[in-house]
Amino acid sequence: MVGLSEGEKHFIRGGIAQDIRTDGRRRLQFRALSVETGVIPQASGSARVRLGATEIIASVKAELGKPSILHPDKGKVSIFVDCSPTAEPTFEGRGSEELSAELSVALQRCLLGGKSGAGAAIDLSSLIVVEGKVCWDLYIDGLVVSSDGNLLDALAAAIKVALSDTGIPKVTVSLSAASDEEPEVDVNNEELLQFDTSSVPVIITLTKVGRHYIVDATSEEESQMSSAVSVSVNRNGQICGLTKRGGAGLDPSVIFDMISVARHVSQQFIALLDSKIAAAEAEAEAEE
Repeated sequence: MVGLSEGEKHFIRGGIAQDIRTDGRRRLQFRALSVETGVIPQASGSARVRLGATEIIASVKAELGKPSILHPDKGKVSIFVDCSPTAEPTFEGRGSEELSAELSVALQRCLLGGKSGAGAAIDLSSLIVVEGKVCWDLYIDGLVVSSDGNLLDALAAAIKVALSDTGIPKVTVSLSAASDEEPEVDVNNEELLQFDTSSVPVIITLTKVGRHYIVDATSEEESQMSSAVSVSVNRNGQICGLTKRGGAGLDPSVIFDMISVARHVSQQFIALLDSKIAAAEAEAEAEE
């Protein structure tokens, strides 16, 4: 919990009303973004993303599994979030568990369309090896290393970068004569196929403070919010998911306006993230 005096609270709210935030940004401006890839060598893909003083490490592990009976033509993706107790004093004990669960559910909803995977922004059909028999299971882990607000957007960005760094081993399948038998699978770990992240969205959270809303809120700004709407948007401007937090209700017209703003801001953020990913990949190749 951020402890602020009445004067500090008034200063934050007044700055947002005048479109000059305490750190000099405008209402719809992000903090400095930095990206690193390949930070966990044992993972199939990994990334470190810093958004201001918020820092996230995301990793992806690809393992062969079996498709579910309900979705025999799709692979599976699981998302887990862990909040390091060193990132924020309130993350110690139950506070960390509750926030981790809340963030995991929000990411699941925004990136995978809920527990069923229906309407997934991540193309689950691309993970199938043999329909109904063999698929790739992706286990995505996000670790909050340092927290200064806007965790959901930073986690989604780190996951998108980690997926862009993910190599899926090439698989050769030998189908047996009997259709009910398990196929023989030969995994070639030397030949990796790059995971396609073109459809993976970013999440833009609009935080309402007073009569205005802002993007990329700091912890201090979040302490003054009445509500926040997080919208996941892909590079085509399509809405892939939406989640709201905060007790205050919002008029439908306000939500539609927030979605419209999120769509506009998302295209700028995707372009920025693309350039950062390209720079990080070029730097990694130069070091090899």
